[in-house]
Amino acid sequence: MMHTICVVTGTRADYGLLRELLFRLRDNPSVSLDLVVTGSHLSDAFGNTQNEIIADGFSGFSRLPIPIEDDSGSAVAGATGIAICKFSEHFAANRPELAVVLGDRYEILAAVIAARMNGIAVAHISGGDVTEGAIDDAIRHSVTKMSQIHFPGCEQSRKRIIQMGEMPDTVFNVGEPGVENCLKTPFLTRQELARSIAFDGVLSDYCIVTFHPVTMENNTGEKQVTELIRAMDAIAGMNYIITMANADAGGRTINSLWTEAAKTRGNWLVVSSLGVLRYLSAMRYAKAVIGNSSSGIVEAPAMGIPTVNIGDRQKGRMTALSVISCPPEYASIRSAIETALDGTFRERAGKAVSPFGDGTASEKIEKHIMDYLNRKGFEHQKKPFYDIAF
Repeated sequence: MMHTICVVTGTRADYGLLRELLFRLRDNPSVSLDLVVTGSHLSDAFGNTQNEIIADGFSGFSRLPIPIEDDSGSAVAGATGIAICKFSEHFAANRPELAVVLGDRYEILAAVIAARMNGIAVAHISGGDVTEGAIDDAIRHSVTKMSQIHFPGCEQSRKRIIQMGEMPDTVFNVGEPGVENCLKTPFLTRQELARSIAFDGVLSDYCIVTFHPVTMENNTGEKQVTELIRAMDAIAGMNYIITMANADAGGRTINSLWTEAAKTRGNWLVVSSLGVLRYLSAMRYAKAVIGNSSSGIVEAPAMGIPTVNIGDRQKGRMTALSVISCPPEYASIRSAIETALDGTFRERAGKAVSPFGDGTASEKIEKHIMDYLNRKGFEHQKKPFYDIAF
């Protein structure tokens, strides 16, 4: 029996994590894949990263453009409403049996609302996490409550999803897809990476820096990035690859700071997006990953690379012993970077054990999705609330 599965991607980050699963679903003879591309993928300002999807052989996908030119809170709320309408039209016309989403962004919330209103079941990857510094937290938990099948990345997150009333037999700890990427990606050599990004800084010591808006705080991004830049400048002989912030509220302000500061710093490379292969290759040879991106929590520990995790954006997530968390202040950031670069700590990071699985996430997700779809009757779309005896 042929099953139509819709997979939604809105950013470079979630596409990188969905990539192995997309390959599996595309090649599954029992699946008709409906790939929907939206959000910052379709924006020149964020690298027009739909080109990475095309380069991977996914040329027949649907494009759902939404307004992302204004990243204020009210504009993001308006864009969410527009996205709900566009996804509703798409689902009404295409009627997939299952919509697969990852994470916690507003375009994902819009897709899930539209799916449920159209009677389409939802599979949610990477639910159950806690990131106290971002509005993503509330979005992620909302998506969980609208989903029928769940694929958290660690045991702690699995328990949280069950605590939210989801039936245990619908919640599967499959590990994080980011760990799988680290284990399966055929990395570029340093020399190939340097040529590919036209930056010889990767031939010597360098760090990767990514800093996203902390959306539960009131316009703190500019001050925090300024403190971070001061700390970066204080590390002698270090080069930096800086990947720009996402399309959350406040992201453009942060990106303007990076662009302006880069004009007077020859040891920096600022890019909208590196793509999966170049980003993971860059991480492989980096001295440390710095900022507040989830890649410092998931992918860097899987590679044994130290992480300096700044501020509250990732607060509440499980962290490996290779992660140093610090306040978003110059002295603390500088001290954390110096610790991360110390040989003793780097040795410790190299032996750290990731809490996010063994790198087989896509295989497990595909299996559970097919098991779900092959059940008869679809009575399983009904969701009883699972009460815990306190």
